[in-house]
Amino acid sequence: MMRLRMMALLCGLTALAVTACGGERGVGSSGAAAGGATSVAAAASEPIVDLGPVVPGTAPPNPYGAEQIERGRYLTRIGSCNDCHTPSIFDLELGVPRPDMTRELAGHPKGGPEPGGTVAPTDIGLIGPTFTSFALPFGTIYSINLTPDIDTGTGTWTEEMFLEIFRSGRHLGGDGRGVLPPMPWLWIRNLRDEDLVAIFAYLRSLPPIHNPATDPKIAEPTIWQLRDSFDRLAKELPKEEWAAGR
Repeated sequence: MMRLRMMALLCGLTALAVTACGGERGVGSSGAAAGGATSVAAAASEPIVDLGPVVPGTAPPNPYGAEQIERGRYLTRIGSCNDCHTPSIFDLELGVPRPDMTRELAGHPKGGPEPGGTVAPTDIGLIGPTFTSFALPFGTIYSINLTPDIDTGTGTWTEEMFLEIFRSGRHLGGDGRGVLPPMPWLWIRNLRDEDLVAIFAYLRSLPPIHNPATDPKIAEPTIWQLRDSFDRLAKELPKEEWAAGR
């Protein structure tokens, strides 16, 4: 199996081949600027992806104060959490994708469209029409629901669990599989604890949306190989002094 040292997945998605509402590949390892214009024109002739109605969920009480929530909102917005966790839709009037903020941070829509095309040997991956699904060389990954819905989101998470996700790089902060790319946890781990708690406070303040997570389509052995590879990468990437003891 290839060495899974995919730093580009962690520091941006500019090398990905983008599929917008079934349009042409726009950005890739061999894409050109003219190709991007073609893809917009092609996508504009396609129907908008129907994601269905937003289904309200149920959230637990939010014990956090307004100042802490506002700090978390700021960090979440500048940290580009919406890029992958808020579904995008193609705006025919604007001619570009835009985030559907009625589904803010609700993750990949259940039953939503998959990435189209085939991952080429030189591609890091393909992004699906909603920017919440990612076909990578080792399988397909879907962003999860970060709204505080008790059944399908983060409503049962604890503050300590949230912190541990970024301390350990483990899914739900446990001792199982690792956090999967393109989630940039190796950079987020450098945030101070108070900033991570503020982000958690903001997530608790969101309108809960019922949207069950879609399981990644990755072979079981590969899941554990990915964890080991990113554990090794974690030792090589820079870490802030205050995060070093975690």
